[in-house]
Amino acid sequence: MSKTFVITKKEMGSLRSEKTLVLALIIQLMIASLSSLLVMGLASFFDPQALDKYDLTRSKVGIIGEGDLNKFLEKSRIRPYHYTNLPLALDDFNRRRIDAIVVIPEVEPSGNEIIEIILYLPKSDIKGTIATVQLKKPFEEFEGYVRDIRNKRTGFEPVKLYVDDIPRKTSTYFEFIYGVLIPLLVFTPVFISGGLIIDMLTEEYERKTMELLRVSPVSFPEILNGKMLTSIIIVPLQAFLWLALVSLNRVAVYNIPLILLLVSIIAVIVVLIGAIIAISYKKRIISQYIYSLILILLFLLGYLFADSPFNLVTRLSSGAIGMEAVVYFGVYATLAIPFYLFLNKIRAI
Repeated sequence: MSKTFVITKKEMGSLRSEKTLVLALIIQLMIASLSSLLVMGLASFFDPQALDKYDLTRSKVGIIGEGDLNKFLEKSRIRPYHYTNLPLALDDFNRRRIDAIVVIPEVEPSGNEIIEIILYLPKSDIKGTIATVQLKKPFEEFEGYVRDIRNKRTGFEPVKLYVDDIPRKTSTYFEFIYGVLIPLLVFTPVFISGGLIIDMLTEEYERKTMELLRVSPVSFPEILNGKMLTSIIIVPLQAFLWLALVSLNRVAVYNIPLILLLVSIIAVIVVLIGAIIAISYKKRIISQYIYSLILILLFLLGYLFADSPFNLVTRLSSGAIGMEAVVYFGVYATLAIPFYLFLNKIRAI
């Protein structure tokens, strides 16, 4: 066992020269450090309402026309600028002095005509998204105001439904943080370690140094265990660092010890798979290719089960589950046994 730790210490010292690992660490460090900014940017792509929870600068909106819509715009989160005509407003809009333009038609809310509001927004600009979010509320309030006035002409009272237990959609911020970002950060070290053990072993085979190690006082099982132990140890260390950085971004992360235990168990399985592939094929390119295919398959299968490692991390980090998750930990730990037995079988060949 002492010789195994000697190999582990040696491999830990050589990790600094692994350019792929160092680059991956830098990328993960940037993602974890800027998690709030990242979530804000990604969420705004498909759900602009996700920006509504942030304290954003008020959009400068040019307003043309008079009408009841003005009173809703005046009390909203925008900064209104009134213009007498459209060309003057467009000139400031094109010069980026204002962020949007609202043209209010001369139609009374009690009339019969369709109220068509014209909105000018910049193309491919985050300012346009922010302006849309801030204008949404006054537009909806004006719509309800007009509907209440015109409904009186229909001669009937709409039926109002009061449903207290209707399920509500979780926020985009919650989905990105706990459903995507945290699982991605804690499992990326696992995937990297699987590729790392392949590099460690295939490098020995391709450089013809494995034969020298076999005739040394250190046995092959001790060499293999030392390299695998190195690949496994760095996983919870990285995961803890990423979770700490996410917490510094004022994101509440629950059950951190259980999350670290889970990723360590999954790391054992993935590293065993990587070692089996490396010993079987002994070529880095072929081994990494097969490992990538298996990794994609495992990644897809991971989202088919409600209690998959990805979903467990989501539930643990959000506080939706606690110590009861240990039962699933035992199941995943059991899965490592056949891989370890198979590895012992092929390394003896």
